[in-house]
Amino acid sequence: MIPLFEHNSLQLLQGKLVQLSPMAVPFDDDIIADIAAFSQFLLQKQHSNALSALGFWCRKANLLAMKKHYMALNHSQPRGLVFHITPANVDTVYFYSLVLSMLCGNCNVVRISDRSGEQAYQLIALLNEFLSLYPDSVLSSLCAVVSYPNDVQVITEHFSEHCDMRIIWGGDDAIAKINQQANVQHQICFPDRYSLAVLRLATEDDIALAVTRFIRDFNAFSQQACSSPKAILWYKTPLELQHVFWQSLRLELSKEQSQFSQTAKANRLYYLQQLILQADINIQALAKHPEFMCCELGEFSPSMLLHHQGDGLILSCQISSLVLEKTDKLQTISYFGLNNAEQNQLASIAIRAVALGQALIFDHYWDGVDLLAELSC
Repeated sequence: MIPLFEHNSLQLLQGKLVQLSPMAVPFDDDIIADIAAFSQFLLQKQHSNALSALGFWCRKANLLAMKKHYMALNHSQPRGLVFHITPANVDTVYFYSLVLSMLCGNCNVVRISDRSGEQAYQLIALLNEFLSLYPDSVLSSLCAVVSYPNDVQVITEHFSEHCDMRIIWGGDDAIAKINQQANVQHQICFPDRYSLAVLRLATEDDIALAVTRFIRDFNAFSQQACSSPKAILWYKTPLELQHVFWQSLRLELSKEQSQFSQTAKANRLYYLQQLILQADINIQALAKHPEFMCCELGEFSPSMLLHHQGDGLILSCQISSLVLEKTDKLQTISYFGLNNAEQNQLASIAIRAVALGQALIFDHYWDGVDLLAELSC
């Protein structure tokens, strides 16, 4: 499907471009079986929480649930060739859209950043290992992974010219730059987004569960995923319970393998200084710990988070009302201790509202886009 193309900056990390070919039927039994087999393979390896989460998401029961949704769409064929451009800061996110695209029968070229972290390369190595064990897998004809520097425009132009659809995971600036380099007819973009958590603790019995669930959302991808909470808003929660929460969070994070590098820890104060300059935040108190940095604010607006770079910096603020600024950049609100009416109120403010601990769980309906519908026709 792709004309033979060579460039000295292009690295082929997995698959063969000349072997790519879409399937005739979306959600074919073979593709479901092979992705489910790869799911078991990932779960057996137990390399990291992120890869185990991906393996769990790819389990057969979830694939069949997505097939049921797909069948209700009345779509019958794949788009063809899908070109995925992935972010450098969330190592495994591209594989979710890749799996959805393969389920829809598309063949895929995935471009990972040359600045990607270790987990991105671990995942590619595991896919290569799986395919060496199962050389007849249909996955071989449905995906190829490449890498090249951002500034090599001619490669982006080539794959964009020959794809039937493009998916860009990246910031607003990166998306604008790619669109200037090579425009395409059909495209999905996942631009800059930010997320937060709203917590109400009634008793000390709530704290252990709230801490455990918050860590699931916070302690991954160096807090740089769009759905990672970068602020905690305390709703009708006594200060003494908040104090115990922070103590418990420190203790539990100290027991776990840190997802934050030494560089990330050093960046926290710099990022806070940038926030002060760019978002005009009013700091009431600052607590610096090895596990995280907590900045208590006198007032809060979700738009402050547009300048938040993650790396373990948590903004904290007291709120007496769930009336928050509505912006299309607010992706996920994670909640704890709220009733159904309060949850629905938050759902009207953000793109999605989920229970605390579920912010990083991927779904085929992401950022307001039904990917199964978009990846087929």
